[in-house]
Amino acid sequence: MTASGISFAQSSVSIYGRLDVGMNNQKTTGTTTIGSASTSTFYKGNNLVNEDGLSTGLLGFKGTEDLGGGLKANFVHEMDLDLDVGALGVAAGRDSTLGLSGGFGEIRLGRSYTPLYSTIGASDVFGTTGAGTVNQFGMAANAVRASNAFFYASPSFSGLTVRLMAQQNNAQTNASVGGAGKTSGNGFSVTYAAGPLMLAAATGTEKGSSIDRAGALFAATAAAATTAGTATANANAKYTGSAISGQYDMGVAKFFVGYTTTKDDNDTSVAGGELTMKETNFGVAVPMGALTLMAAVGNNKGSMAGEPVTAKGTDMAVGATYALSKRTTAYFKTGTYNKYKASDVGGSEEVKTTRTSVGLRHLF
Repeated sequence: MTASGISFAQSSVSIYGRLDVGMNNQKTTGTTTIGSASTSTFYKGNNLVNEDGLSTGLLGFKGTEDLGGGLKANFVHEMDLDLDVGALGVAAGRDSTLGLSGGFGEIRLGRSYTPLYSTIGASDVFGTTGAGTVNQFGMAANAVRASNAFFYASPSFSGLTVRLMAQQNNAQTNASVGGAGKTSGNGFSVTYAAGPLMLAAATGTEKGSSIDRAGALFAATAAAATTAGTATANANAKYTGSAISGQYDMGVAKFFVGYTTTKDDNDTSVAGGELTMKETNFGVAVPMGALTLMAAVGNNKGSMAGEPVTAKGTDMAVGATYALSKRTTAYFKTGTYNKYKASDVGGSEEVKTTRTSVGLRHLF
């Protein structure tokens, strides 16, 4: 890394990372009721020590080369770093792009965060990791990042930035039927950031993937059989999402707000059965020297077109961080999230996850 900087004065390459590990207690409980009969389920994901209580672990490489005339070449490649099991996790799957930047903005090719996810994540005081109230990300395969994708970010115009994303993964062969094996997606966002205020709006669409959030959410209901995505319906599947988010930093407190709407249609050739989810979130962070106190509350609602089914729930989380140094932070988080009560004429189902984490995060 140092040799590269010495040999090529106009180039730089750096290695960076994030480690997160702590004591963890997590469990998911559910109750299914059909008529007068109730069945309880219980899952406890308690490994005593886990990663990602505050942030996910990663190891990354990034670099830039000055090409002259204001033009630069940039790359980044990140990998999962799982400290709880002492392993370098998935070597791919995180950000991995190569591109050019200049007065026109920045163009990147590869895999990275979608504009929709970045907008949703900006509303989360806890950073979308561990116990938190922001859990509705909209897409199927591209819920967080998109692969085989083109990304563009405009220059900032008086605080206003536009981001675009287009993705396609075509695995079709001469044996493929219809559009099976081909997925595509796109995203768009507008962000305004100036002084203490940040406002953002985004939208995204994905076609051809397979996910069955409705089948999982309404597993106990009569509608479940009509919502499950199947291999033959994948080519006609369409998922859309939109979000608005905001932040305002008053100094004594920083406020977060977000509203997300998603729609899952596992087969657009069949009328009805679309799952619509709506999530509203509010969060606040209060800095007190090295200590920061955090709290969030979220409301979730779901419905299905053509079916007498509903789902609703309220998530809550609180936590605190203490900066031991610029790079090392101690944290505590606890919360109840992904909490729903889904019901229709066929029965009802209640489910929730609770998690408490106490740990350390280190940046390098």
